[in-house]
Amino acid sequence: MKKSHNPTDVQQKASQELTKKLYRTITEQAKRLDDARSCVRNISDLFVPLLQLQRRKFCDYCDKLIFSDPLLYGHKGEELLWRKGFYEVISTAKKLKKKEYTSQEISNIRAHIYAGIGFYHHMLLKLTLQFRIPLKNIIDFHMILDDTNEIPEVSEDLKNWAQQSIHQCLIYLGDLSRYQLELQNVSSDSSLATRYYLQAISFRPDFGMPHNQMGTMAMNQNLYLDAVYHYLHCLACKFPFEGTTNNLQSLFEKNSKFIEQLPQIEDEEDPDCIIELEKSENIKRFIARCLLLIDIWYFNKKVPNVYSLCHQTYKNLEECLAYGKPTVSESGESATADIDSLDSEPSYLSGQMIFRIILICLLTIAKLHSTNSPSLSTLIAFTLGIYSQIIQKLSNHIEQAVLNYPLSEEHKRPNGLLKDVMNIGRKKSNLKIRRRKTLKIESDEESDLSENDQISDYTSSDNESFISDNEDVLLDSSDEEVEADKDISNKNIINGLKSNEEDKSFILRKVQKMDANVMLEIINEEGLMQSIRLVNDWLKSDEEIIKSCANTTGTLIRQMVHLINLININSSSLKMLNINFKVSEIVRKENKIPLAEDVILKGIKTFESVQSNYNWDYMLNKSLSTKEETIIRLIKLLSFGKLLSKLEETQVSFDEQKNLFVCDLKEKPQEDRVSAAALMEELEKQETNRTPSKITLINGDNGGQINKMKHMGQLWLAAEVRALESRVGGTKMALSPYLVLDADALIKNTHMVKQLVFSRQFILLVPAAVVSALDDFKKEKIEARDAIRWLESQFHKGNRFFRAQRPHERTPIPFMKYPKKKDKEMHIFIQIIECCHYLAEQQKGASNVVTLLIGGNQMIFANGENKDFSYAGLTKSAGVVMEPIAVFYGKWKKSKGNNR
Repeated sequence: MKKSHNPTDVQQKASQELTKKLYRTITEQAKRLDDARSCVRNISDLFVPLLQLQRRKFCDYCDKLIFSDPLLYGHKGEELLWRKGFYEVISTAKKLKKKEYTSQEISNIRAHIYAGIGFYHHMLLKLTLQFRIPLKNIIDFHMILDDTNEIPEVSEDLKNWAQQSIHQCLIYLGDLSRYQLELQNVSSDSSLATRYYLQAISFRPDFGMPHNQMGTMAMNQNLYLDAVYHYLHCLACKFPFEGTTNNLQSLFEKNSKFIEQLPQIEDEEDPDCIIELEKSENIKRFIARCLLLIDIWYFNKKVPNVYSLCHQTYKNLEECLAYGKPTVSESGESATADIDSLDSEPSYLSGQMIFRIILICLLTIAKLHSTNSPSLSTLIAFTLGIYSQIIQKLSNHIEQAVLNYPLSEEHKRPNGLLKDVMNIGRKKSNLKIRRRKTLKIESDEESDLSENDQISDYTSSDNESFISDNEDVLLDSSDEEVEADKDISNKNIINGLKSNEEDKSFILRKVQKMDANVMLEIINEEGLMQSIRLVNDWLKSDEEIIKSCANTTGTLIRQMVHLINLININSSSLKMLNINFKVSEIVRKENKIPLAEDVILKGIKTFESVQSNYNWDYMLNKSLSTKEETIIRLIKLLSFGKLLSKLEETQVSFDEQKNLFVCDLKEKPQEDRVSAAALMEELEKQETNRTPSKITLINGDNGGQINKMKHMGQLWLAAEVRALESRVGGTKMALSPYLVLDADALIKNTHMVKQLVFSRQFILLVPAAVVSALDDFKKEKIEARDAIRWLESQFHKGNRFFRAQRPHERTPIPFMKYPKKKDKEMHIFIQIIECCHYLAEQQKGASNVVTLLIGGNQMIFANGENKDFSYAGLTKSAGVVMEPIAVFYGKWKKSKGNNR
């Protein structure tokens, strides 16, 4: 019986034969190219016309092979095309390079790179058309698509191959752009290569290869920070690149060597060491120590005194966050100048750098969680410490800007954006109960002063020069403040807290009256919103951490609530902005709208639950402006406050009348706190002696989760207490917390002043009269000019431990008859004492609150006394101690040495 003849089978068989023949041809061509490449003696030989023609034919053959049978020969064809057609030409040119490329060599290599970029653009277009892969919201370059021809249906297998091929093409485009940078010996402008890699990540976030390439490209940027960020991101992907672990370990080794070369200034045994580090040096130390901690935790290394290293890093960060963006006058360049290279030594921590530091911590947390590491709780506490500092940094910035901004009386009391957020899907019954509690608690705290009176007071007093941030109150509810002298009574502590709360209440009311445009600019200036949102999304995925913070110190919860209230901008003026969406629509859909930072987080398991409902087309279709992104980010942060109010442990409620969140968590009394040293010792023992069975318990069931969070909370509390102890110093000798300086102290003893400021144990104040005196001295004394320059730099960057007198900070001495005739020196001294008296009056009943530090000897003032006026008597009447700065400095150094 004859077999039936099937024309289709014959055609398929013929096609397969042609494909095999084509593959054999390509293999032979590849061998010829290898032979020719092995014979070249200089770079020019790589680009002779005959060899270029062979490569062009080879690329065409590979293109035909790939699309003739994608499932069988697609991957092999792509690999041969890349290696033999493009990559090996460039790698050979690098090997043949002498000292520098000649202009002709640069021209040849650049033409080769451009040919590769054009070829892969062509491949992307072909893949998109032939396999129905939409790239509209992935790539950002225009592609002319021909929709007139009907395209047959494509199987799922072919679609999967095509997607992988598109992903690979984007990586190749990034690589070719990177080679172009290397050719030009330029590392700063990596935007083109980064663009292709980011498109590859956006298209297939599960694959880590693009992050590995970006890590290689960022090797010398921001002191290895960017490279570590990309390598860790690659390893967190579902399909990481094999060589990334070795790349990361190599980078950490370089960082360890860098740390070994740093002079150990903080740990210097010499108590008279008065070296103050430059901004760039402090930032180097912070980043290097931070990366060292990540190295220890990520690779589970056993290192002694890791808690001490955490504390040093935390202190470094506090100092680095105090540095503002350099102005044109300081840097000689634009404030937006590039700071990404290793050689440029960044003089401040940019928002992007902080974002990457936090994401590095979160990626490491995910790694430790997957391995049930006993170090997990320590890392969580460290991450929350960074989070606390950036919240405080942004809050301080907003408060200062709001206080100094004049407000016209035309503004009526509007509704803040927070009310719109809270009205979406809230449960009225629960809200009423919370509101009743809130109103009852706060009814006694209402001020009798009208808002207009308070606004006029603040706006008139805070617009002068040499004004630092508003954190001058010694006894503040924030843990970032210096603790008071031990002799200050509990009553004065309560008064200090109440005064500070009234200031905050005024600022919050003013925020809701300010123009939305102004508030958006203020909020965006620090560039910290993305970092704060990043941590908030992480906390959403593990609410037990929030509960633990509430159950231990409560400080972090209060900081969160205060910041959320500060960004509660005027919703009525928001409607007048030129934005392409309705605010009410965003409020309803905020959990479905991704932003730029969410694209970066695609594919990371930690954020899967938060991103599960995102509509990724929204951001791309809308083409959001920076202002629009900021508004959406604000709404998301306000929504996080709504989450806090739903957790009973946080004691956060929404006061509808005041349109603010209220946190009822109280600060733990100082006497109830555990000794930091004892607690750290105990925790270190627990860490060392922990067994595998205990690890399972800590990271396993629900009870174990609570134990883990308690452990984390203890670490958080310990870090907090330790930071305060390090500032106050625990001196046996009673030293005043407020130090007021005269002109001679600043001119003759600048090194002592710097050391006292650097210690962060006191609040040093420069009266306005002293600033005026320095201005008079600058013509005759070069030291006065140096002191003025130093003061300007310190006041510009802002330091809560060193600031200028504010206009309202002066109180006349009661029952004091001022002389009718006053010489210039006497007039300056009286103004200084009135400033001191104001500070002393803020802590009535407490002794030794203020010390006036003079540059000369007290006998100078004794000899200058006359019948009508006594310097010593005036000082004593004001309740102020007057002492030469050298004497005070000696006492402080002696007490510091005794406590070592």
